[in-house]
Amino acid sequence: MTHKTTYIQNIFTSRTNKRRLLTSIFTFAILTISTAQEFQITGEAIEVEGPVCEYYPAPNQEPYSIPNTLVRARQGAESNGTVCSNFIVTYNGFTPEAQAAFQYAVDIWANTLESDQPIRVDATFSPLGANVLGSAGPTGFIPLTGPGIPPNTAYARALAEQITGTDTNAGGPDISANFSSTANFYFGLDANPPFNQVDFVSVVLHELGHGLGFLGFATTDETNTQGVLRNSGFVHSYDNFVETLNGDSILSFTDPSATLLNQYTGGNLFSNSPLALAANGGLIRPELWAPSPFSQGSSYSHWDEFVFPSNNVNSLMTPSIGNGQANHNPGPITIALFEDMGWAVCPSLSVEDITLESLQVAPNPFNESIRITLPGNYNDSDFNLSIYDINGRVVFEKETSSANRTIDIDLSPLKTSMYFMQLEDQATGVTITKKIVKH
Repeated sequence: MTHKTTYIQNIFTSRTNKRRLLTSIFTFAILTISTAQEFQITGEAIEVEGPVCEYYPAPNQEPYSIPNTLVRARQGAESNGTVCSNFIVTYNGFTPEAQAAFQYAVDIWANTLESDQPIRVDATFSPLGANVLGSAGPTGFIPLTGPGIPPNTAYARALAEQITGTDTNAGGPDISANFSSTANFYFGLDANPPFNQVDFVSVVLHELGHGLGFLGFATTDETNTQGVLRNSGFVHSYDNFVETLNGDSILSFTDPSATLLNQYTGGNLFSNSPLALAANGGLIRPELWAPSPFSQGSSYSHWDEFVFPSNNVNSLMTPSIGNGQANHNPGPITIALFEDMGWAVCPSLSVEDITLESLQVAPNPFNESIRITLPGNYNDSDFNLSIYDINGRVVFEKETSSANRTIDIDLSPLKTSMYFMQLEDQATGVTITKKIVKH
C-alpha cells in the first residue's frame, strides 16, 4: 500500500476591483521602500504552544515530480557566489544524507526570499510520535507598527526581523523544526522519490514555508463550536489577506463566534493578496483549504488541495503530499503572497523582472507565436522552457538552446488568456518568469 503525508498545524476575486487592487499594491510599495527604522515592535512576542505543523501518513495519490524550475537552487547560488538570504541552521542529530537534503531545501528558500537579517533555524532529527514525520513553525510572532502595517498585526519572527532590520530573539532561532529519524524518507535531491518513500526535501521545504509565515491564527474554542482568530488581540499578517466567496474580510466577523467557524468550514475561503491574484492569472483568487469539519492545523493555513493538486506547480503548500511525490518549488502564488505579506523577494523571481540583461520577449501580447531574444554576450546554454496557464497547469514545455540567440515558439494552439512563461538556464539554475498574454 502506498501512503501520503498530511500536514497538521497546531495553531491556531470576484469582488476585487481595480481601485482595491491599486490601493493594496500602493500600501505594499510604502512598506517596501520605507527604512527599517520607521518600523517599531509594539509588544512581546506572541508564543505558540506545541509544534506548529505535523505530518502524518495517509493513503497515497499518483506519483508526481515537480523539480525546482522557478527559483535559483543550490547550483545557481554556487555558480554566482550570491544568495538572497542567509539561513543559519543548527543541526541536531542529523545523518549526513538527511542534513544534505535539509540544506538543499534551505538553499531553495535562501534564493527565494531576501533578508539582510540571518534567518536562524533550530532543526532536530530524532524519533517522534507514532507516524509523525515532522513539525516546524515560527518561534514567535512580533507585533509591529509602521508605514503600511495594518492595525493589530503580528509577523512571523523571521519576517519581522526582515522588516525591522533587527534581531528580535537575541541570536535565538526564528524557526523551530523537528523531523522523524525513523520515517521512511527519501533523501535524494532529484525530486524523484520511489513510490514507497516520502520525499524529505519536499517535507522540509513545506515546513520551512510555515516557519517563514505561511499560516494563520484561525482556531476554535475549547468546545469546538466557535471560531477564534485573534491571538492576544492580534492577527497574523497572513490573516489580512483572507476573505470569503463574497469578498468579506475574515477580520470582519465577530471573534469568537459560530459564524466565524462557519467561514472556516464552508469551503469558500480565498486569498485576496493582489500579487497572488496576479500570479494566479489575474482573474481567479487562490483558494484556501476550508473543509468541514474544521481540522486543526490543516484548515485555513494551506492552499486547497483540490484546486492545486499534486501535479500543480503551486501544490507545495497544500495540506498533503503522497509517497512517490515531490515538489521542490515554492510556487508562484506562494511567493507572491509572501511578497504581499512583507517579504522582499529575490529580484530574479519577480514576474516583472528580467534577470538576463536586455532579454526581449515579443510580441507581448501575441497572437500566434512569440520570440525570445537573448543578449549577444550571453554564454551558450541549454534552457528548459515551460508555460503555465492561470491555474498553474503546464500547457507547453520545450528544451532549447541559446546558440542562435533567438528562440521562436509557436503558441497558436493556446487559448486567448494570460500565461506565465518560465525559462530556466540548465547550467546555472537561473530562471526568468514572465507574464505573457495571448489575444
